[in-house]
Amino acid sequence: MIKNERQYRITKAQIDKFSHALEEFAEQSQSNQQVHPILQKAQADALKSQLTDLRMQIEEYEALKSGQRAVLEIESLEELPRALIKARIAAGLSQKDLAERLGLKEQQIQRYEDTEYASASFGRLVEVSQALGIKVREDVFLPSVQGSLTTLFKRLNQVGIDRNLVLKRFLPQSAAANIQIEKLTEEEESSLVFRIATLMRRVFKLTPTEIFSSSPLQLNTAALGTVRFKVTARTDERRLSAYTVYAHFLALLLLEATSDLPKKQIPTDANEVREAIISTYGSLTFKNALQYVWSLGVPVLPLKDSSAFHGAFWRVGGRNVIVLKQQTSSAARWLFDLLHELFHAAREPDLDERTVVEAEETAIERRESQEEMEVNLEAGNVVLSGRAEELAQMCVEAANGSVERLKKVVPQIATRENVPIESLANYMAFRLSLQGINWWGAATNLQVTNDNPWQIARDFLLERTNFGRLNEVDQNLLLQALSDMDN
Repeated sequence: MIKNERQYRITKAQIDKFSHALEEFAEQSQSNQQVHPILQKAQADALKSQLTDLRMQIEEYEALKSGQRAVLEIESLEELPRALIKARIAAGLSQKDLAERLGLKEQQIQRYEDTEYASASFGRLVEVSQALGIKVREDVFLPSVQGSLTTLFKRLNQVGIDRNLVLKRFLPQSAAANIQIEKLTEEEESSLVFRIATLMRRVFKLTPTEIFSSSPLQLNTAALGTVRFKVTARTDERRLSAYTVYAHFLALLLLEATSDLPKKQIPTDANEVREAIISTYGSLTFKNALQYVWSLGVPVLPLKDSSAFHGAFWRVGGRNVIVLKQQTSSAARWLFDLLHELFHAAREPDLDERTVVEAEETAIERRESQEEMEVNLEAGNVVLSGRAEELAQMCVEAANGSVERLKKVVPQIATRENVPIESLANYMAFRLSLQGINWWGAATNLQVTNDNPWQIARDFLLERTNFGRLNEVDQNLLLQALSDMDN
């Protein structure tokens, strides 16, 4: 954490140093054939990780100084000292200024902050809080035999908050591992219970009082919005709702951390979108489409958790954000979904608030939605040069109406007409779903999976997001959502 201008200047110099080192390493790696590529990648990732950490510290310090942060979230009293340092920076006070307010020497404040107030009495912490004019609000958890992890997870499961989701996305890996192997002391378990409860309030608006009471839990599902699709019988609607609330919370964080993005009108014509991507970036790829969407002021959040949730678009306060969630490594599928959500975002631009949450492609309500049919057609026309319906009809005729023959016919038509096989397969799967035919499995088998589209979208987000605009708790939640963990 950067605490003063001197550390700020040092950190900026370190960023320049690491950036230069990363460039040199990339140049040397190309000519050095003696080091194994896996080892080269590990070394490069280590440099990138350090560089990202330094940049986040810079972003946080600049956000505090500029007054962009009004609330500092803390999970426990142990985090209060850091919050006091951040509050001083946000108030525009130097260590000398704070010392004068307290009638102390500047060196005393420097010592306090260097050790994060380890030697300060509680009375001194109160004095500092008063001098900064801040208000502190913190839950007080009383000892309870009911406050076990087992009880907590049972309570959360009542509203569809899955235990695995909590372990993967809300806790450090070390803590999650200890829970899995049941290697916790009573004190460690108690601390984790309170930590999880605090985060549940932050994300799901479930207060600790509600969680630890005996009354049935209820989840506020306002984040699902008014546009909502029903799900199939095999889908756990509670888990879908809970995950959607979680994704909505992350989407709001991303909007906050990208508030400087320019807001532009989104085209509604497929040919215009296709031409814009190709003329600006050279070709129609998932990465280039991502650049285009971000250039319109629409941040894209990629998720990869397993659930019936398949993506969403939200408009909040006039700003759009897209959430993509696929477990496939097909860039063509991610491209199709990205364009699909972009055309949702282009609808009704005069509305400040709008929501579309995607469930399974085969859901009846989704198949019968006029908007779904139209945005899928537009997405298909972008990837298939404006010929989506024409090519689909060619496939049907060549297959003589036989769904079984399509798997052989689609590659033949795509090759003959010079369009991507995987893109045509995806569009055919959509067209067949309108007739209640699930051809997505066959389409998946025709996909090229050399790329890692989730990682492409994740890295793109990390490069363009100012995490310094978020408090430390929210930073961690968003970064954990973007971590590459096995499902």
